[in-house]
Amino acid sequence: MGKRSIVLFVALGLAAVSAFAVWQYLAGVDDRARKDIEEVNVYRATELIETSTDGETARPLISQSRALREAVVFDESQILCTGPVVQDSDTDLTVCDENPRDLDALLDGRVAAGPISAGQLITADMFVFPAELNSVSLSEAIPPNKVAISIRPDDEAVSGGFVRPGDRVNILASADVQLNQFLDVIKNPELRELILGPGDAATPTTTLVPGGDAEAVDPLAALAETFPTSIQFTQTVLQDIEVLAVGPDNTLQPLGSGLTPQTGSIIVLNVTPEQAEKIEFARNYTTVALSLLPKDSPYTLFEARGVVVDDLFSLLDRIQEQVEQFGEALGG
Repeated sequence: MGKRSIVLFVALGLAAVSAFAVWQYLAGVDDRARKDIEEVNVYRATELIETSTDGETARPLISQSRALREAVVFDESQILCTGPVVQDSDTDLTVCDENPRDLDALLDGRVAAGPISAGQLITADMFVFPAELNSVSLSEAIPPNKVAISIRPDDEAVSGGFVRPGDRVNILASADVQLNQFLDVIKNPELRELILGPGDAATPTTTLVPGGDAEAVDPLAALAETFPTSIQFTQTVLQDIEVLAVGPDNTLQPLGSGLTPQTGSIIVLNVTPEQAEKIEFARNYTTVALSLLPKDSPYTLFEARGVVVDDLFSLLDRIQEQVEQFGEALGG
């Protein structure tokens, strides 16, 4: 064997020894690093699990996996954990005792509370009983210091049934205002004087009639006879009120009924306690209607003075004319 061959053989041997030494060193480092890293057994979704998926359907979409202990085991952790991946004499076998661990019990009779993406760790709050998933209360839509109150106007009086949850409306009340008691006071000189005080307007006058006899004439009582005993009155009593629900359709779970009229439905409104009192009074003693406001458009409140029959006819103009003529007669 030549010198070159011997040198080459020795070099190859030294290289092999060096490679082995490096490999052994790196393996030792890797073992020491792995020893410091502790993994635990967990569960992950292998595919997307849709909301409301029942546990039996979801079970094949969940498989056992592993994760770092520190990412799973912590105070009040809800991540399912069945124990350490490596179980030996140096492993703390109770590492997951504070975590939920029974997947089958979690899925039994329950449904997914929300969508679970592929790769997500399974936690105890991801599955709930069906009643819990659907236990939404309309009270959750009421802001602080507000209340909800309901009315059921006639179909024609609720903007044709096109009011929807989330819309804003004005509330109009119409009533037949009785004037009988007021007119009785005007016709009675003693009551009139008690209210108006002594004076020509409160005291009947004496007038000569044909034949020379004197007759007491009460101009105010005569004027009161020309007044109507009642007046129809309509006024916008509340403005820019939010609608929370129309029958089963509500702001929390809209039905998406679109432009289909919802007739005969109970309307639930979001109001202050003071507004609720006005609505309850209007509901009991007047006829209520709702006017629909533009969506996503600023609304300017206006001073609602109300509408009476004279806004359609000339009745009050004639009454005012008579009052003015009566005043001129007293002044003359």
